Amino acid sequence: MDRLTGVLVAMMMALLLASSNVQAKLIENLYSATVDVGSQNSRLRQQALTDAFRQVIIKVTGQPALVDDPAINAASRNVNDLLVQYGYQREGSQTKLTATFDGQKLRDLLAAHSMPYWGSRRPQLLLWMATDTRGKREMIGSSDESVFTQQLRSKAKQLAIPIQLPILDLTDSMQVSVTDVWGRFIGPIKTASTRYATDGFAVVRVTENPQAEDADKRYQLDWRVDVDDKRLQGIVYASSTDWLAEPFIAELAQTLAAEYSVINSDQQSLVQVPLSIAGLENWQQVLAVESFLQSIPSVDAIKLDRYAREQTDFVVTVRGSEDNLLQSIQLDGRLRTQEISPFVNPELRQQTIYQWVGD
Repeated sequence: MDRLTGVLVAMMMALLLASSNVQAKLIENLYSATVDVGSQNSRLRQQALTDAFRQVIIKVTGQPALVDDPAINAASRNVNDLLVQYGYQREGSQTKLTATFDGQKLRDLLAAHSMPYWGSRRPQLLLWMATDTRGKREMIGSSDESVFTQQLRSKAKQLAIPIQLPILDLTDSMQVSVTDVWGRFIGPIKTASTRYATDGFAVVRVTENPQAEDADKRYQLDWRVDVDDKRLQGIVYASSTDWLAEPFIAELAQTLAAEYSVINSDQQSLVQVPLSIAGLENWQQVLAVESFLQSIPSVDAIKLDRYAREQTDFVVTVRGSEDNLLQSIQLDGRLRTQEISPFVNPELRQQTIYQWVGD
């Protein structure tokens, strides 16, 4: 199959999928953060809880400067009042602390001081990335395990920015080339992105400038994001390609948050949340799920939309924000996110489907 045939096939796929509405990625553990801690003594634990709280504030606002706001500083001095749970784990020789904070209290804090809030549904972006170093241009795909891509994934996870790298297999190579990415030829990039069913895509270019007078600007990363009807862009610099990932994701998070966050002083509006659960074998399990959902204080009503063993669909009406429901589900543990094979229909991969594990 030649390149033209591949493009035509991709265009047909795009037409077949054009009528589907891709849902933004559902972020789990939005109110949790993991930080390094020297030991489990109380003084270091309290500092780690404060650090975790600040990380969560950045994650839910997208604005790093807000951690120095007087209201946030005051809350951080009484961080235990917002704490839901914490725990330790070891990674090699390093001890880490993971803390989870009360989402409703955090939203109330932000609303009381007219600060932005960015919820659990966030646009997932496909990153088409090309590097140009020493005159050689290459693309970066999902199999890349360089320091740069490791930093990229780590920072994106920390800031709750859903990203994906293309596979760069034969299908991709027939539709888009490194020249297309470098030249920002949006037509073939948009066509090639269709198979991944993300909410948008980013075109990223990494350039080396050996003659740069400032060593911290020897490497440059410029990016452009196409998501919904928005066109966003930015540029960051570093002394090494390895250190471009963190400022890139930080700038991307701040830019996206400015577009999608809200300032809301009324958290008590009613929101309908679709909830899909796989593998409910009988009506007793359906009733057990309904009983659990009814026990969540923010739940106002539950409607069974469709029952089937493969997948049962509910519509849950929540007071305030769907995040109230999502955090309660995550903390309880009886509903767990189901892993979906990467080979299923791309539309289905965007759904969040839970599995009931009972008591």
